[in-house]
Amino acid sequence: MTSKTNDRITISGTASKFEEAVLRQRTEARHNVYDQTDECTVLVRGEIPTQFLSNLIDHHTKGYTLCLKYPVSTAPGSYSCRMEKPDSIKISERQALDHQVKLDYVADLEREREEYRVKLTSQLLQTRERQEAKKAADKQAKVLAEIAQEVAATFGELIVPE
Repeated sequence: MTSKTNDRITISGTASKFEEAVLRQRTEARHNVYDQTDECTVLVRGEIPTQFLSNLIDHHTKGYTLCLKYPVSTAPGSYSCRMEKPDSIKISERQALDHQVKLDYVADLEREREEYRVKLTSQLLQTRERQEAKKAADKQAKVLAEIAQEVAATFGELIVPE
């Protein structure tokens, strides 16, 4: 993207553009994270067995199912298990994730675009400064050459008798 050679900034390539395939890939990756972690589950707890079982039954009647990926805790005073959310909740949460992934992708593209703008501005400014410095140096050299001619014309050559 950018390289510095001898303190000279050069930009290669351009900022990425919005691509549906990249968005789809990011969305699928986010759905995999959602499905493979406890995001798609809810923790059901109870301090005593009857409270735990009551909460478990309440969730089951709402469409939650027991998740076998996570252990059931039957430690005294801390009964708990993870239950998978119903499909209707998963679908709405995935839709929210889709929207968030798209917002994140657009934000990434805008950030990259802004980085390119800053770097291009720096490159153009540096180029302009180098051109101005070269003009000033050329002008200085021309003035020095004119002054050297005037001095040579004023003094002429030194004549030494033999």
